Amino acid sequence: MRLPTPMLPNLIVLRLALGMALLFAHSLPAHALLAGAAPDSPAQRVDPNTISSPWSGVGSLSVNGGTFSAVVIGPRHVLTAAHVVNGVAPDKIVFNLNYGADLSHRIQAKAVFVHTDYTGYNKNDITRDDIAVVQLGEAVPEGVAIYGLNTSPPAPGMTLTLVGYGASGNGVEGITMGGNPTVKRTGKNNVDGVVPDDEGSKRLEAYIYDFDGPEGTSNRGGGSTLGNSIETTVGGGDSGSPAFVESGGRWMLAGINTFQLGATAPKFGSGGGGMLVSSYAEWIHSVLSRFTHVTAGQK
Repeated sequence: MRLPTPMLPNLIVLRLALGMALLFAHSLPAHALLAGAAPDSPAQRVDPNTISSPWSGVGSLSVNGGTFSAVVIGPRHVLTAAHVVNGVAPDKIVFNLNYGADLSHRIQAKAVFVHTDYTGYNKNDITRDDIAVVQLGEAVPEGVAIYGLNTSPPAPGMTLTLVGYGASGNGVEGITMGGNPTVKRTGKNNVDGVVPDDEGSKRLEAYIYDFDGPEGTSNRGGGSTLGNSIETTVGGGDSGSPAFVESGGRWMLAGINTFQLGATAPKFGSGGGGMLVSSYAEWIHSVLSRFTHVTAGQK
């Protein structure tokens, strides 16, 4: 993708060390978590649907028959990508949890709040303000993880843990299997760059990472691979998946994965990224407060 001229110097100042092939590729909606090369496989990245999983609050989002991802941020609220739910009626959206069993809970959406600055998906740029809150018709079950928002943006080099649903495959072949609302996968990647707010504030709005090969030979960012069985990237049915950082022994929500960069099919050498929740925390809390002040004391 060709970034707008005013944006490129800002990226350089912020040490966005993605190679030219990655910077000037189209962006695509983010939809999958991939495995590395064999012997690693998508099956080895699956997180079991147990009540003890740290990712019990990461669910699949069924939208008009498609599978996406969302993450619990309140008893009756989940966070996802705006392009997943923008313009969709709440009765066409269902949040699915796999809490101790496949599709243990299916909760109908009640309302959708898309960020006011979101203007639609733009494949020729890193789509901005691509974030939305979905209010659920009932509370998630007692014990399901509810994640706090990380209010400090991760710096380049920090490790993100990605958790999501959707299609998968490997870094050599790309996508090899479709998504499943009962199967969530995990992996990690390091932040390679951060992108400033396009509305002119001093906040950082988005993060970018690349997908290094087993030896780091496809590295386009600032660091080496995290390892063939650890490193992952997003690709083409899992938009809205969370990116976590660990802080004080707790998993905090740092971002929402929204886009893929590089090759049209995610493989080693491609990349991805999403929206930093630190830039949107005030807006997110304002949405939550519309509900919580009315139902104080309820789960």
